Amino acid sequence: MKILILIVLATFGFQTVCQNLPQGVTIDSNACNYAPGLFSYYYNKNNEMVGMILPDACNFNGVEEDGVNKYFIADFYSDYKKDTFATNDQAMAWMITTMEDYYKPAIIEKWQELEVQIPKVSVKYPWDWTYKTDRYDGVFKSKNQGENKLTLMRKVPGGQSEICFIIRTPNTAKLTTAKVMEMAAQMNRAIDVKSSPEAEFEIGGKSFKTSENQFMSLMDQFHCWYADEKEIIYINYNLLKDERIRYPEVMKAIVESLSW
Repeated sequence: MKILILIVLATFGFQTVCQNLPQGVTIDSNACNYAPGLFSYYYNKNNEMVGMILPDACNFNGVEEDGVNKYFIADFYSDYKKDTFATNDQAMAWMITTMEDYYKPAIIEKWQELEVQIPKVSVKYPWDWTYKTDRYDGVFKSKNQGENKLTLMRKVPGGQSEICFIIRTPNTAKLTTAKVMEMAAQMNRAIDVKSSPEAEFEIGGKSFKTSENQFMSLMDQFHCWYADEKEIIYINYNLLKDERIRYPEVMKAIVESLSW
């Protein structure tokens, strides 16, 4: 009878944890081979394991241990966060709080402003991001004489993620906006204005054509095009995996801040 009650309570607790998980996150468990009554827990999202809780006494190496558990390890891979706790409940509470904080739109409390002369662009972006300028020769048949591309980069573990770029270049070939869009689609076959009808959006006083698409089911891509007799402007930003949840509003604010 006592064993049955324990099983029911354990099942109830597991179901409660599952109900509190962020949207799209599931949890699996596995009994520890040589530590009766202990379980390891695995958190999954989009068919990928994003976190784990592992009792100290839990192992799967065929090695007998005393079964005395000293602590619980909680590891959330997506945000590179890891901690240890005295109880499994504490570890699970930390995991849920950490995931809830991560899987929500990012709020940027501190911004910085950037103004470059070549290409001439003004923009605001998060304070801990960086940028670079370089030259993109031949794009849209443009014969530019200097740097024509500004790239914004977000810091990620191990390096920088190039999340957004702005190309501003002379319209040497006198292309229309429609032709610029067609050429962009030739460079990036994922662009399809038929499945994602173009829309108009004003940025810095100029009227852009916009479109969006998904690239290989891994990335959301957003595009803005402008062309007149003198110049071509192409804005592109890409949101990978969890960035699709966390950064849409940030990128919208960046684009809306652009001026020429």
